[in-house]
Amino acid sequence: MGKRFLACALLCAPAIANAQVVAPVTALPTTQVTIPAPASVAPTAVVLTPAATGRVLWRNIASGMSVQELRSLYPAGASVTFKDDRTVLSDIPIIDGCSAKVNVMHEASAVKEIVMRGEGAIAGRCSQRIVAALSGKYGEPLEKDKVGGSLFAREGKNYVWVRDGVTMQFKRYTNGPLGGGGLFAASWEMRYTATAANIDL
Repeated sequence: MGKRFLACALLCAPAIANAQVVAPVTALPTTQVTIPAPASVAPTAVVLTPAATGRVLWRNIASGMSVQELRSLYPAGASVTFKDDRTVLSDIPIIDGCSAKVNVMHEASAVKEIVMRGEGAIAGRCSQRIVAALSGKYGEPLEKDKVGGSLFAREGKNYVWVRDGVTMQFKRYTNGPLGGGGLFAASWEMRYTATAANIDL
């Protein structure tokens, strides 16, 4: 027993001497960070896609849109009037110095077309500027023709553009003593309609 103890003492002493003492691990101090709650996000406007209704005719108004949807976008007010077959937007600026009355036609409780009529202007100045602006934006019109005056129509010149499935028919009135219908009649008219895709011709 004594010999075994002595042998262990001789062999184990160097290992014990060279052993590294491991200090106990001390937990690092923790810091509490307060993350502020996110600010409330403002609701975003619902965008009506053509697939949900029909072709976008003008601004955010699409063909086939229900009257309820239309009037939620344009509530009644000083420049918005509700009628049985249409919603009328008055004094809408179109181009600098030129405004129009916008008739959103909605037969059978759904938007069918938009008829825009320009306010009176001497010598049809607004209509000339609008034709130039439309040609610059959409290119040369597909069609130009003159319309003679009658009991049912005023003399003028028609222009037609087609873009994104929408036909735009612009009529520039040329009658009147000073041209364009004078100050007391519309100097131009614009119609927006969805281009027929299922015509049987």
